[in-house]
Amino acid sequence: MQCQKVIPNALTFASILSACACVGALDKGAKIHEDILKQGLLDDDIVLGNALVNMYAKCCALTKASRVFEELPLWDVVSWNILITGYMEDGQGEEALDCFVHMEQNGILPDETTYICILKACGTLGALQKGQQIHEKISIQGLLQENVVIGTVLVDMYAKCGALQIAEQVLRELPSRDAVSWNALIAGYTQHGLAEEALNCLRQMQSDGFVPDSATLSSVLNACCHLGLVDKCLTYLVEMSIDHGVKPHLEHYTCMVDVFGRAGHLEKAVEIIRELPSSNHCVLWRALLGACHKWGDIKVGRWAFEQAVLLDRSDQAAYVLMYNLYRTFNMHAEAERIEVMRRRNATNHMQELAFTVMGIH
Repeated sequence: MQCQKVIPNALTFASILSACACVGALDKGAKIHEDILKQGLLDDDIVLGNALVNMYAKCCALTKASRVFEELPLWDVVSWNILITGYMEDGQGEEALDCFVHMEQNGILPDETTYICILKACGTLGALQKGQQIHEKISIQGLLQENVVIGTVLVDMYAKCGALQIAEQVLRELPSRDAVSWNALIAGYTQHGLAEEALNCLRQMQSDGFVPDSATLSSVLNACCHLGLVDKCLTYLVEMSIDHGVKPHLEHYTCMVDVFGRAGHLEKAVEIIRELPSSNHCVLWRALLGACHKWGDIKVGRWAFEQAVLLDRSDQAAYVLMYNLYRTFNMHAEAERIEVMRRRNATNHMQELAFTVMGIH
């Protein structure tokens, strides 16, 4: 286009900025920004301004995104949503909440996207009081009557803040809910160590006609793990696979290794790993190694450690677990050898990273 001396317009620039945002092409996006300024296109095009802020936000350049946002001549709800979402996705929940406050101070009415993002921020930060204030605003605008996603995020926010009774009440009062809504509550109970309540929620979910999915299985297996219900773990794994078509994933098998390991059934944990199509996952071996440390099984522990470091010789957790296992049995020479290995491989790993950054490899 440029080779043919055709001057890009605002629509073209917005499309290119969107592409830059998708692939994280910050340098290219910054160059486009310069071209836009030269043509003076930001003066009266809010869509282009939003695309520019979005590009910087998606490329994790939040300081620049905020600066560009402040310089825009016009803002709308989309402008604010882009910045709020950018902060949230970058792990800056407090900044997202501050941005929301400024949005309201500027007379912009939040929409569904705004509330979903802010509720997620409240859940991440454990900001229960702020979350309750947002809940009131959502109710006043009548958004819970027509948006199941907002309802689900609201349940999730209360659950993450530890207000599980409120979370369950909100769930039951939702005009429409789905399996994801139930999963949020089940996960909340599990994360706060209330495994019995999590399993009760599963039964209620099924009695209401909702089909469990992969996320449900993860929470249920974790709940059984907390309670030491080894047989129940197997039952749920088989039932959900046969009755509901839930295909177990790595996370599920890791949980099974963990639950058998915690219960002292190391031979069963090993059997699960051996029967997997692929055991090339450090998380499996760490789970087994952790169980070996708990029960003092040096033989299986050594095997698990060897497999873990074969997959990733810079896996710090594996070294620490094996070191502690040896120390438990006063095998100080072996423990020191593991520590030497850990330091050497950590140093080599950092050197490799440095070479990669420098473009040597």
